Amino acid sequence: MKFVLFTLFLCGFVLEINAGRGFQNPRALRVACEESVAEILCVNGSISVISAKYGRSDQTTCSDGIPDDQTDKTDCSTRADLVFQRCDGESMCTVFASSSVFGDPCVGTYKYLEVLYRCEIPFVIDISDKCTLLPVNLVSAAALILHHNKMKFVLFTLFLCGFILKVNGKSSSGACLPEEKSLVACEGRLARLHCGEGQAIYVTRATYGRTEKKTCRAGRPADQLENTECSTDTEEVGERCNGKQWCKVKASDYVFRDPCYGTYKYLEVEYICYEVPQLCPE
Repeated sequence: MKFVLFTLFLCGFVLEINAGRGFQNPRALRVACEESVAEILCVNGSISVISAKYGRSDQTTCSDGIPDDQTDKTDCSTRADLVFQRCDGESMCTVFASSSVFGDPCVGTYKYLEVLYRCEIPFVIDISDKCTLLPVNLVSAAALILHHNKMKFVLFTLFLCGFILKVNGKSSSGACLPEEKSLVACEGRLARLHCGEGQAIYVTRATYGRTEKKTCRAGRPADQLENTECSTDTEEVGERCNGKQWCKVKASDYVFRDPCYGTYKYLEVEYICYEVPQLCPE
């Protein structure tokens, strides 16, 4: 089994070399308007904060119902060190977005807390009845393969990884490459995300709005399909579905903020199904 373990280690090593940096999962952005709570959650993993700042860097974020003179200043922000202290390495944390917590970088401006982070999710595979932690995780592999063009050598090595598992009497079961899925739900209908037995959902992208005229057009007036430049990325799908085998989300303005009033919209979701990490026996 030494050769098997060596090849599995090589899988993770090659991914790291081709990426030019450490293993990286898809990034997530959490924004909390002033005097509200930012809740950061990683299912089956730990939080790794990339950046955190408190203040204002644009006029549109957290601007609903706020006077213009409180959103004009967009060059005021300060590093939110407390987020790193409270959240790094945790599976969940909450931080209050307030000047009483971070100090006031711009008096008179309505501010917000912006946290960029990723969830580090280790992948554990059982080989010869022994629980072995590999230096590669499924979500990292998926993210790298989906977002890098020159990955032929990586794909070959991952294929070799699965092949050797098979010849040693173990099924790879997609261990190296998680299954990628996508779906569209028209406004007012349910989006149903589902993974197989022993798998869990990880949402890589979700948008609500309209980017072209053909999708979800049946029975709709032309004036409800004209605006094709209205779409917003949404974190709600990931918050509701990540880590579950299946879940349902309604494509609705009630669930997601309306990016274009009067336009008939739809929800687009891309996600992967990854093997749920096994617990090592004591």
